[in-house]
Amino acid sequence: MDKPMEPLLSVRTVSLIRLIIRASVSNQPNSKLGRRLKVVALIDPAIERATAVLQKKCDSFVVSAYQDTRVFKSLEDFVKHMSPKDRPRAVVVGSPPMFRGSLQPGRDIEMQILKHFPGVAMFMEKPIATGPPHEIEEAFTIAKAISESKTICSVG
Repeated sequence: MDKPMEPLLSVRTVSLIRLIIRASVSNQPNSKLGRRLKVVALIDPAIERATAVLQKKCDSFVVSAYQDTRVFKSLEDFVKHMSPKDRPRAVVVGSPPMFRGSLQPGRDIEMQILKHFPGVAMFMEKPIATGPPHEIEEAFTIAKAISESKTICSVG
């Protein structure tokens, strides 16, 4: 019998997995983890779109992973409203690179995850960052912070 998995988180879409999974994420984690997968939150500024995608997930064979998932507009909003049982074990960041990979407020999701959920594993979609050279340098600063924190981080 499968043991329940700790929750995940997702950001623009960020999924907080107890898992966090991107709203448009494939079904691969669902098929590999089965009933152990529990997505605690989808974080996406486009609440209506995220809610529609969540409803599709709940109407499918993966309902057990998403039936208790809540949608939040920002990571800060999730942090304010989460209960201790909602603390993610992993975070999947599926936002486009122009919305992450920077130290600029509003584009610093990796640093916010490190701040609010130290030690929680992260999965980052590639590319990590795009933009002018100074923004690429910021991505290296973020990578160093993740490495120094000893946080497991995967990019794919």
